[in-house]
Amino acid sequence: MLIYAEAWATLALVNGQYVHWIDGACRFNPERVMNCFPESTANANHLLHNLFVGRGFTVHQFAALIDRLANELEITKAKLIIVDGPIVMHLDRQIIDFEARILLQRCMIKLQQMAQQYNIVVIVITSLKAHSKRHASLLKIVDKRCSQKLIGTFKTQSGTSKMWLVHQPSNSHGFSKIISAQKTLVKAVNVTSNQNLIQHDYDDLTM
Repeated sequence: MLIYAEAWATLALVNGQYVHWIDGACRFNPERVMNCFPESTANANHLLHNLFVGRGFTVHQFAALIDRLANELEITKAKLIIVDGPIVMHLDRQIIDFEARILLQRCMIKLQQMAQQYNIVVIVITSLKAHSKRHASLLKIVDKRCSQKLIGTFKTQSGTSKMWLVHQPSNSHGFSKIISAQKTLVKAVNVTSNQNLIQHDYDDLTM
C-alpha cells in the first residue's frame, strides 16, 4: 500500500496542500515521491517542502510525534496524514505487552480525534497478517479505530500475479491494472477515496 500512499501524497502536494508523514517503518524515500510527480509539474522540488516527515524509532518517539500533530495542523491546515508502520516499534520486546497496547491505543484515539476535528484524511499502513500474538492484538487496536479499509493481496490471474484490492465497508473490489515497484500519480488517482475520516490500508508484503 506504500505505493498508493506515495501517489496520494503527491496528489495533495500538487493541489497545494501540506502533508504530514509519520514513518514508523523506516522506509520513507523522498525520491519515490518525486518520481510520482508528472513530468510537466513545475517546481516539484519546491512542492516537496510541503511534506513534513517524522520518524519514530521507539514507541515513545512515535507517541511524541502523534502528540505534536494537533499543534502542527493548526499551522499547516493539512488535509492528509500518512502513518506508515505504526505497529513496528510496538513489537519491541523491551516494551511489555500491556504498555505496547496502551501506547498504541492512545495514539490511534488521537489520530481518530484529529481526523474528525480537522476533517482530515488519515491513512494508516499496517500488515495484513499477524506474525505473533502481540502483533494480532495490536492490529485489532488499529482496526477498531478505522472507519474504512483498503486491503491489498496478490492473486494469480491468467498466469500473471496481480494485486487484488478490496475496499470496506463498500466491498468494492478489483485488480490493480499494473503491478509495479511504484505507482505514478496517474495510475493511483482512481483508487483515492477522499471521503475517509480514517482510512486503514493493509500491506501484506512489507512488515
